[in-house]
Amino acid sequence: MTALPSPIDGVLFRHFGGDDDFVGMVALLNTSSRHDGVDRHDTLEDLTHNYRHLTNCDLDTDLLIAERDHEVVAYRRVLWWIEEATGDRVLAHVGWVHPEIRQRGVGAAMVRWSESRLRDVVAEHPSDRKHVFEGWAEAVEREATADLIEAGYEITETYAEMQRSLADPIDDHPLPAGLEIRQVTSSDRRAVWEADQEANRDHVGFTPGTETDYEGFVGLRTMAPELWKVAFDGDRIAGQVLNYVDSAENEALGRLRGWTEWISTQRPWRNKGVAKALITESMRMFEGMGMTEVGLGVHTTNPTGAYQLYEGLGYSVTSETHEFRKSFESQ
Repeated sequence: MTALPSPIDGVLFRHFGGDDDFVGMVALLNTSSRHDGVDRHDTLEDLTHNYRHLTNCDLDTDLLIAERDHEVVAYRRVLWWIEEATGDRVLAHVGWVHPEIRQRGVGAAMVRWSESRLRDVVAEHPSDRKHVFEGWAEAVEREATADLIEAGYEITETYAEMQRSLADPIDDHPLPAGLEIRQVTSSDRRAVWEADQEANRDHVGFTPGTETDYEGFVGLRTMAPELWKVAFDGDRIAGQVLNYVDSAENEALGRLRGWTEWISTQRPWRNKGVAKALITESMRMFEGMGMTEVGLGVHTTNPTGAYQLYEGLGYSVTSETHEFRKSFESQ
């Protein structure tokens, strides 16, 4: 097992201690988000669900906890490997540090531990693929960004969260001839998930989903097939927007937002207005539900032109997240 970092200013490092740790971890996440101005709110239910449906990650060896006075003040998780469709094996890790203990070397020590653990994983599971380290940080997370840059990482991709007010006019964008929106139910979840997988195979960073990933998808707290807008070409899915409302987050952040997410269009129907039609239908639905805004996440260099599409529909960027990468050969 990868050696733990040495204590730093009263902060002790240890391995995962079981589900009880999730309480301290979600508290840390929300404290960090409020301090940094990150527009999110995590629940214990969501974190527990997500961490029980991980691929290529064993919490007993791949989660590092930092404690001070028996309180979780930082944690970092490695994702073992993510084998992208491009052929690279990405060695990813993510983590958070409480504002009160930042800039004391805790974050940097946890990054080093993650790399060491991932090197052990590569030794245990060798591959001929090219290996690369990967970390993530929101643009407003200055200390987390600094820890990665000081460790030799560089920004390789940018992802944005976008928002649109429903007080603005919603233009008409009908579906192309030959398509129709049909109501789906929970029994359609497998077909919808597989359609999303197929549509995203040519996207940067795509990783084929596993059965564990599917189980995580169907168990999401915000799963709401009754809100989905799915366009069919006969019996085949042509495009979809898997809408949802996160009531817990809305209440915590004092807003009324609906999410137009999981947007995808199958290749034969791209650049024909399918996504535009489904998104505007979703906007009208959320407006009728009393929502005042809609949001989504997007890869800003998405090869299908999604970023430009959303801008054209009135969405604007409210935050950015950076992907950082570093050569596996770097020390």
